[in-house]
Amino acid sequence: MSRRTIALAGLCTLALALSPAWAQGPVVTTGKAIHHDTSPPLRDIAITATPPTGLNREVPIMEKPDFGKDPSLAEPDGGVQSDYAPSLGPTPAPSVSASGLSDDDNAVVLGGRIVPPDTNGDIGLDASGNRIYIQYINLIWGIYNDSGTLIHGPFAGNSFWQGFGGACQINNDGDPIVLYDDTAGRWVFSQFSVDEGTQCVAVSTTSDPLGPYHRYAFVVTPGGANDYPKLGVWDDGTTGSTGQSAYTFTTRDFGGGGGSFSVGAGVMERDQMLQGLPAQFIKFFNPCVGGDCIEGQLPPHLAGPTPPAGTCPTYWAAVDSAYDDDPAGIDGYRNHQLCVNWASIGTSTYTEGPIVPAGSNFDRFLGNGFSDCISPVNGGEDLDCLAGFTMYRAQYRWFGSEASVVLNTTVDAGGDRAGIRWAELRSANGDTRWFRQQDGTYSPADGLDRWMGSIAQDQDRNIALGYSVTGSSLFPSVRYTSRMAGDTAGTMPGGEVSCHEGTGAQIASSNRWGDYSSMSVDPTDDCTFWYTQEYYQNTGSFDFNTRICSFKFDDCGVATGSIFADGFESGDVSAWQ
Repeated sequence: MSRRTIALAGLCTLALALSPAWAQGPVVTTGKAIHHDTSPPLRDIAITATPPTGLNREVPIMEKPDFGKDPSLAEPDGGVQSDYAPSLGPTPAPSVSASGLSDDDNAVVLGGRIVPPDTNGDIGLDASGNRIYIQYINLIWGIYNDSGTLIHGPFAGNSFWQGFGGACQINNDGDPIVLYDDTAGRWVFSQFSVDEGTQCVAVSTTSDPLGPYHRYAFVVTPGGANDYPKLGVWDDGTTGSTGQSAYTFTTRDFGGGGGSFSVGAGVMERDQMLQGLPAQFIKFFNPCVGGDCIEGQLPPHLAGPTPPAGTCPTYWAAVDSAYDDDPAGIDGYRNHQLCVNWASIGTSTYTEGPIVPAGSNFDRFLGNGFSDCISPVNGGEDLDCLAGFTMYRAQYRWFGSEASVVLNTTVDAGGDRAGIRWAELRSANGDTRWFRQQDGTYSPADGLDRWMGSIAQDQDRNIALGYSVTGSSLFPSVRYTSRMAGDTAGTMPGGEVSCHEGTGAQIASSNRWGDYSSMSVDPTDDCTFWYTQEYYQNTGSFDFNTRICSFKFDDCGVATGSIFADGFESGDVSAWQ
């Protein structure tokens, strides 16, 4: 059969009315991987790339139809935190600030340059128990030690699928994701073959990132394009058909069952993929109803301990009622719960919970909500903001008696200046009855744009937010801010710290920036944050650099009661030092 015929084999597509919020129900696609195998050790494969072209290439991102939104409907952001300029608080300085992969590496490996980098990475362990950081960008990847030194690579982005055959081997389309599956001790890599609607996934058989991989090709958007895919790891501590173990994912779909544009949410059968066995998936296409598209929905990604058995993954999107035309007509945070039945996958459910109201209105009418909306940029072209998207990742933590999810999105903090609306949401049982713990918009009153963020939380509830920052006299730079668990709710008072200051600007590169960055937490101590983002070292076209930095709060992980002072317990406070 032809490749297209094979791509459609074994898929079932049907429409189900699952949520009263929709004028029509989501369209559901189920099926199995169209191909899977287990590779030889990656170090033994001839790690080859697509044939060098010598041409610069823009990795496209598709824009959904314009539903005629009116910026005059926007309400001012009522949650702007305008104080806490750089270096005013306890935000930790970076212990590692290292050069990541660059467009020069793309030129060497692929023979051409790329925009944007889609900067992504994660921290985990190798087969010897050493901490390593893996960065995976458009269209290459590499392995770093925990001092930030590149020790393997760079390799072509599709090197995992050499010898696999089909679109995953042939195409190196990008939109990459790398995750360390903490509870399984495995590395998970994914990128799309967009014109085939195919998600290519490789799961290491051990924690050795250069060892064998279980490889999969899932046609998640049959007959369409699976734009901007995002992945997460979900583990409810159980195995087998009744559990919720899954690799979660979302896509922006053009064609393929959801109409001209829809947002897809799905799960892949993680237990089977960890063993290299045939694996199923199910995906729900959310078609647009008027201007309501649930744009930028994110899959949940588990950090730390597993939630109670049977806890279903919850998908998230920030929503501005004026911009997104949501059914509730309020600004807030939208959630859908996907409960999968691996024994009878067609009976899986996907239901919308109540929108969690924001603490104050926010405004996503920044430019057109997508492109050319970061301006002015010192010495460079206007840059994309992707304000319509909730930015990767939606990190989920189970704290023993409740769950916490942290989110962020770019907003207009006033005067067409980009700031970052962030939120922490909680649930007592881990998957329903979500409520807003806190939220706010980080935008110090210094005239700078902050956007393209990523947010995470450590085991002690400290939160770190990384982002790009620029202005009329500042080259785009990599910075982050923070809050500690006891800080005033809705604020990031830790102060802003530089991971790396840019020394150049982007020109003549189609205004592309991002399209995402990555903040993650080291599973070995559950305290150290690792962040990666792009910048420019020299002003130029198709010449990005990336940075990798790590930091932690000194008291993270210190057990309660571990400080002892003679005499204090008996009431002699003069003995307490």
